[in-house]
Amino acid sequence: MIGLPRGKKVFIINSMELIFESQKYIEQHLEEKLSVSVIAEVFGYSEYHFSRMFSEYVGMSVMEYVKRRRLMKAAEDILGGMKIIDAAVKSSYESHSGFTKAFKKEFGYSPSLLGTIQMQLNELKGGNHMSKLFLKQIDEMESKENLYGILLECLDKNQIAYDVNNIKRAYEFSTKAYDGLYRHSGTEYITHPLNVAIILADVGANESTIIAGLMCDILTKTYICIKELEKNFPTQVIDIMKGIADFDEKSPWEQEDIVMVKLAERLHNMRTLKFMDESRWKEKAVETIEAFIPLARKLGNNALMEEMNKLAIEYA
Repeated sequence: MIGLPRGKKVFIINSMELIFESQKYIEQHLEEKLSVSVIAEVFGYSEYHFSRMFSEYVGMSVMEYVKRRRLMKAAEDILGGMKIIDAAVKSSYESHSGFTKAFKKEFGYSPSLLGTIQMQLNELKGGNHMSKLFLKQIDEMESKENLYGILLECLDKNQIAYDVNNIKRAYEFSTKAYDGLYRHSGTEYITHPLNVAIILADVGANESTIIAGLMCDILTKTYICIKELEKNFPTQVIDIMKGIADFDEKSPWEQEDIVMVKLAERLHNMRTLKFMDESRWKEKAVETIEAFIPLARKLGNNALMEEMNKLAIEYA
């Protein structure tokens, strides 16, 4: 991440570049006093013009974004063992009560609860999978066998109704179809749809959507055609697969299950972007900010939105 000067103007012409650099600047100065006027001045824009562009691209006001990033960082710190009062001060809150009120308003529960659940946010009583702050992180070099085991554990842990025979059939079908293909990282290609399926299970998707995730790009990456899928899988899965094949992230809102698969696929691709040629990083980051984060926002999935946003800023 490029360090940006405090108190010096940085003139940027491209609007998307402005958004990326301003987000980087905010990230670097979260523990300091920030205002719209201060940030706008750094980049050589009027407060009004900068605010309008930021809201247009990010989908929220500058200070709403600053508040959210501070609270997300505070949640990470608390989960890492930091005292709530210290996290509050680090986040520029003047009082414990003010921080607690803001945190509860943003996430639906108090920060004190984080210390008692020991990073098991998905098991919060009365909560749901969509309310999770952070998604499960997987070793990028895990084998397909280990990933399949993690998928089953995630399905059980999140209490998703599923038939293990259906999941196994989809896994074996995909493993055969993707055989001989490899990712930029050198891992077997099947590890990508397995990671997509794990992300889907982590956010509480249903069985049909998770099975579709296990075959997320099978129609474009392999010899498999839609008729072959129709012979092996139920209508619910086929409908999602057809939607994935025709998906256009810039088109009007589509079926939620289809969008969920595409978001999970994009998130895993962003997690492993470092293995792709560096010349493609910014292109993928821009796509993520412009097309996929707004979809996650419409879906109401904060965990997907936050992680994609963080990765897009990192690779911009």
